[in-house]
Amino acid sequence: MNNDNAAARRGIEKRKVSGESGMDLKEIRQLVKMLEGTDVSEIEVERDGAKVRVARALGPAPGTTMVAMAPPAAAPMPAYAPAAPAAMGAPVDDGAGSHAAAFPNATAVTSPMVGTYYKSPSPDAAPFVKEGDVVEKGQTLCIIEAMKLMNEIEAEQSGRIVKILVDNATPVEFGEELFLIEPV
Repeated sequence: MNNDNAAARRGIEKRKVSGESGMDLKEIRQLVKMLEGTDVSEIEVERDGAKVRVARALGPAPGTTMVAMAPPAAAPMPAYAPAAPAAMGAPVDDGAGSHAAAFPNATAVTSPMVGTYYKSPSPDAAPFVKEGDVVEKGQTLCIIEAMKLMNEIEAEQSGRIVKILVDNATPVEFGEELFLIEPV
């Protein structure tokens, strides 16, 4: 018995996705399997005028909302120079201790991912928040761009922004402090 008859008996039908020329379901399943176990979240293939896009959701970090947004047309990106490596065994001062001493009641909002920090939705728009602003839980504080996706970072608690620790359009690391919020 050939494979087509066996597939038909099980109720599986081999069919084209995009008309006469295109990809069949087996080929699409192969694309899905290719994505598994990789950091790639989507792939688009075009063959004979037919396009197939396979995407999978990679869960964002808690407290983030994914927003697809075109990059700013003429936003200058600052040159990024990596910090000089610290000597082996030498303590590294990241400045976090000085912030805690200056604002003992404040809680730090940290970056949930590596990316680029933006204080506003576009270069000519007003910033989401400024120092001294009172924010509510769930309010957007900034955007972190990671792999061309704009991720809104929301306040996890209500309070007053006492310090913004990052300059606009600068790279940030996972866990880096972005804001200090003091309960009101």
